[in-house]
Amino acid sequence: IKTIGLFNAKAKNVIALSEILVRDHNGIVPANRDALEKLPGVGRKTANVVMNTAFGAETFAVDTHIFRVGNRTGIAPGKTPLAVEKWLEKKTPAPFRLGAHHWLILHGRYICRARKPECWRCPVVDLCRFKAKTPAPKPSAVSPHSG
Repeated sequence: IKTIGLFNAKAKNVIALSEILVRDHNGIVPANRDALEKLPGVGRKTANVVMNTAFGAETFAVDTHIFRVGNRTGIAPGKTPLAVEKWLEKKTPAPFRLGAHHWLILHGRYICRARKPECWRCPVVDLCRFKAKTPAPKPSAVSPHSG
């Protein structure tokens, strides 16, 4: 974990939460948010990721990408990550609830980026409330295949 930010604190949390899981939960990761959030280094977002990916719960882990996409597009407006999460819980149709947070993260990471959103290739641009649409890049004057 040395390659990620704040690795010293994260390493300490991994060791501490592992000891708690062995001691208090018979080595089994709990499936409910309250128990998960009591573990060192685990907040609501991490608890929602664990519940969604490990246990198939229809949760929404609102990170910076989902927060931006929710507000920028109008899909889930809110002033806080919790407000965006609650909006997504209320408005996301059943068949999409399990995968929605993954899709929104990827959309925010690769298309609806913070500094240079690629609106020109967005599949929901016609539904989006974001006003400053970015134009498609201009083709190069010199083809990479020319002599």
